[in-house]
Amino acid sequence: MKVEIVNKQSTRYPVLAGFIEKHNLLFNSAAWLNNYDLTALTQCAILNNNNEVIGCFIYYTFKKASFNFVISPPYAPNIELFYVNPSESVVGRNTFNKEISDLLADYFISLNKHYVNINLPETIIDTQPFTWKGFTSRLRYSYIIHLSKSKEELWDNLSSEKRKSVNKAIKDELEVKETTDKELVYSLVIKSLDRNGKSKNIEIIRKILFSFSKPQNSYSFVAYHKNVPIGTSFCVINKNKAMYLFGGFDSENKHHGAGVSCMWQSILKAKDLNLQYFDFEGSMNETIERYFREFGGDMIQYACVEKINPILKTMLTLTKRNTL
Repeated sequence: MKVEIVNKQSTRYPVLAGFIEKHNLLFNSAAWLNNYDLTALTQCAILNNNNEVIGCFIYYTFKKASFNFVISPPYAPNIELFYVNPSESVVGRNTFNKEISDLLADYFISLNKHYVNINLPETIIDTQPFTWKGFTSRLRYSYIIHLSKSKEELWDNLSSEKRKSVNKAIKDELEVKETTDKELVYSLVIKSLDRNGKSKNIEIIRKILFSFSKPQNSYSFVAYHKNVPIGTSFCVINKNKAMYLFGGFDSENKHHGAGVSCMWQSILKAKDLNLQYFDFEGSMNETIERYFREFGGDMIQYACVEKINPILKTMLTLTKRNTL
């Protein structure tokens, strides 16, 4: 097996595009990848020994302070690693999975970058080959709501605090409406990012909202108080689940129930669309993790693998700074 970089000029691009469409891989699709500066985004095919496409993945590169970084693409949950395992026996399938992980570990080492930090899909549990080749492997967490539950059960699964927030919003006559006003959603999201000092990748957000977003692949809600928009949520639809991607609120006109009510309506919308799951995508931030947890989902785990140049690691340790 081998990894091959593929772009629109590659002769293999139509074959890879067909593979992606067949398996409905949203974050590998051309529509999604167009959200990025394609000089920073790399799409790869995994080929078997007959040079047939059996898998694919993506990653994002950037430079900071003379160091080169490789990460999962911003606002994508992971590198969207997907492959077809041809083995039928338990041993054969496990061996093939390990060979894929080994192949990717070698590939990312071959890039010779100062820092690699990628999230793997929750279906990829074998990170031993990464560990054996000097990567650090650790778990990250998210919450998923199973939408087979009735609306009453979903409501009962909310924490008492979240139910109080929704009820307070109703009492204070907040209106929560589904919207197609992308400029409005964008303005509320950017206000939150600016306020938290995280206003980066703004152009990617714009492209997601204004170019990628269509009624068939996403939806958003806005909360209004006295006709003033004060909070929003935005979700994408990925196969059988809705994924919360980002949200925001106006600090000058904030209401405790605005964001919670938008999220609650987003969950109900996913159920009305007959999707199976609502995915919060996860966060390692303690405050955000608690916020997601209180919507009553089940915790899931996914792996993150990291490899860092010793010089960069020493510099970050001395300055007590995070890499990203």
